[in-house]
Formats: sequence, C-alpha cells, structure tokens
Amino acid sequence: MKIVFLGNHTVGVRSLEAIAETEEIAGVVAHPPDPEDGVRYVSVHDHALAHGWPVIRAAGRDSALIEFVAAARADLLWITDYRYLVPRAVLALAPLGAINLHPSLLPRYRGRAPINWAILEGERRLGLTAHFVDEGVDSGDVIVQRSFELGLDQDVGDALAALYPLYTAVTREVLSAFRSGCVPRRAQDHSDATTFPARRPEDGLIDWSKPAPRVRDLVRAVARPYPGAFTSAAGRRLNVWRACTAPGEPAAPPGTVVATTEAGALVRCGAGLLVVSEIEWDGGEPASLANGMALGR
Repeated sequence: MKIVFLGNHTVGVRSLEAIAETEEIAGVVAHPPDPEDGVRYVSVHDHALAHGWPVIRAAGRDSALIEFVAAARADLLWITDYRYLVPRAVLALAPLGAINLHPSLLPRYRGRAPINWAILEGERRLGLTAHFVDEGVDSGDVIVQRSFELGLDQDVGDALAALYPLYTAVTREVLSAFRSGCVPRRAQDHSDATTFPARRPEDGLIDWSKPAPRVRDLVRAVARPYPGAFTSAAGRRLNVWRACTAPGEPAAPPGTVVATTEAGALVRCGAGLLVVSEIEWDGGEPASLANGMALGR
C-alpha cells in the first residue's frame, strides 16, 4: 500500500518505522516547527528527511496539506499524534480511508492529553486504540485496542514505557489486516464517551484542599517527562515529582507539613495525608521540607 503518514513525537516515529517495514511511504506530514521537536521527543520531520521520504510541515487547514496528499496518490492515510483535525477533503483522497492511533481506550478520553487525564482521573487500565477517522474527534469505528495496567506507585513515565511498544505492535497488526483484506471494525458507544481538553504546564499547580488521592494522581499524571506538579514554599516554586497517600486527619490547614519521616514529608490535604518523597526547587536545586511549613501559601 502507498501510505501518507501524518504525525509527530517519538510515537509517530515508532509507527512510521513499522509502516516502512512492509508498505510504501508516499509522503510524511509533520507538525509546523515546534521547540520540542527533536529535543523532548524524536522528530518525525527529521526522521523522514533521513530516509529520503517526501515530507512537509503543515497544520490541518493549510492549503499545502491537501495539495501534498493529493499529489502522493495514497491508498491509506495513517495518523499518529497529529494534533490537528484532518479536513474532509483530505480524508476523501485515500480510498482505503484514514487510521488514527489514540492513546486511550476509546470512547473514553477522546481529545487531547488522554494519558495524563486518565491517570489524573485515577484510571488503572490504560491503552491504545486504532480506529478509522471520521469528521469527529476520535469518534470513528474501532479496529483494535490493547490495554495495560498501571499501579498507583507508577506514573506517566511508566505508562509511556508500556505504551510505546504498543504503537509498533498495533501498527503492524492493523496493516496485516489491511493486507489480508479483512479489517475488523466496530462502532464506538458514544453514550460512554468522555472528551478532555489540552493541558498546560500551569495545570500542574497543586490544590492542597483536594483529597490526598487526587493530589497524588496529579503528581503521577504530570511527572517526568512532563513539566511536573508544583506548589510554593517560602516564596519559591517547589516541584513535586513523587508522592503517595497515607492515613490520618491531623488538625492542620491543608498544605501544612505535619511530620517528616525517612519516607518523606507528610502534608495535610483536604482529606488525608500525602507523603511527598521526591521534590526539588524550580531549576533542579535539591529541596527539603520541615515540620510546620505551609505549602501553597
């Protein structure tokens, strides 16, 4: 098959490499220039250049996008971590349709930052969905889903380590189905759908009035390689990278350090305690907390 790939990030390169094992890369559409491209994650654009594949940078509504895809005469479009909706006119150019890989168990967690949102919402089962693309947001028919379990002592970095190999495996599985001429598909249950917006670094601000499990899940959801959860202490920004919950309801305002132990500092939350075990001042300077310190104030 001739395939035009639209994507971004390390996961985009994982899918692109798997496609190139058996199919013809007719063109690659990467994101417009991004300061994180090739720094925080592997660059799809640079990967395509290195392999000599036709490549452009284009957003979803750029006129160059439809011209590029039309010239490629692709059988199939493949999308992995392309943050723009693909216009109907572009989707119509590929007779076999368009496939997207979305890192959630659809129809749950449609939209942006699905891994982060799922962890923040306390989900223990995460996964990857391959689905046909329609004009909605992650709403097309499902081809295949693969899932994994994430423990409460694990964070988004652990989730990515489990998820990344699935991009390769699922890409190979779906392409094999196309080659066999038998591609499974089932409609999503739209009544069970949830959709979430993009997240910003400032959304990592800790609200100590929340219950301890909610604060713990925020820490887990935005841990490395993301910017991290943060609070303030003594007028400085304090990054919190690892934490767990502990029982207890001490008589202290939320955000108060009520004790320090070998395991970490115990901080009063709106309900329960959070054991903060890995912290640093903004910029990477080592930090420690003392009894009675007030966080977030």
